[in-house]
Amino acid sequence: MVRRLDPADVPLLYPLVRLSFPHLTLREWMRIGRRLARPGARARQGILVARYGDGRPPCGMATFRRGFDLRSGDTLTSDYIITLSYTHAQTIIDALLPAMETLAREWGCDAIRTITHSKPVAEPHSALPELCSYGNITERTVRLDHNT
Repeated sequence: MVRRLDPADVPLLYPLVRLSFPHLTLREWMRIGRRLARPGARARQGILVARYGDGRPPCGMATFRRGFDLRSGDTLTSDYIITLSYTHAQTIIDALLPAMETLAREWGCDAIRTITHSKPVAEPHSALPELCSYGNITERTVRLDHNT
């Protein structure tokens, strides 16, 4: 089950967020999460939340933002896909991707871009987030067929 981030989901996502961003405090995450959970037609960014079912805690999330790319045109980009389970990670991602495609089509996007990181983005004890080396990042862009 996948849906857009609801304000009630924000504190529940903190354990997931800490997996990739251990430097973020709960207070910082609550500020960011509340901003990304704001509803409205003008919202051009947010988070999709995956669950194994109603009433179950989040098991995955994908950030998204709408932007423009010279090669692909209007593009829905997911900079971070985070899963709670290593053994079921692909199943969770497989649930998030169709929801991203639906959102991209609703927004009139021409493509979907996903960026995956093979290592956490930040070191837990560093003062500043550590930049990932290019070898740890995989980017995929898929153009949408508007005839389907």
